Amino acid sequence: MIIICSCCRQTFRFGVRLPALKASLLDRVRSSGDIGITTTELLADCYRDRQAVCPTTIKAHMSQLNDLLASTNWRIRSDRRRWFLRREASP
Repeated sequence: MIIICSCCRQTFRFGVRLPALKASLLDRVRSSGDIGITTTELLADCYRDRQAVCPTTIKAHMSQLNDLLASTNWRIRSDRRRWFLRREASP
């Protein structure tokens, strides 16, 4: 279930308030399941309405997203080809 803050309109995922772009990235990685998603696919899906960005931007946003998820046991990981959402042992 997605919760939206009535004051700031930001969404909550895993109990963490996320800006729209980061929520979109997390949703896209989560929906990719066990096969993961490539950086190219993320660029096409989540950045189509923005200026052109380089793949390094995705890496930076994933790092920031992991920082936001630090209080949970969820992390976004990469095998250098695809991005995956993984549950860690404990927060």
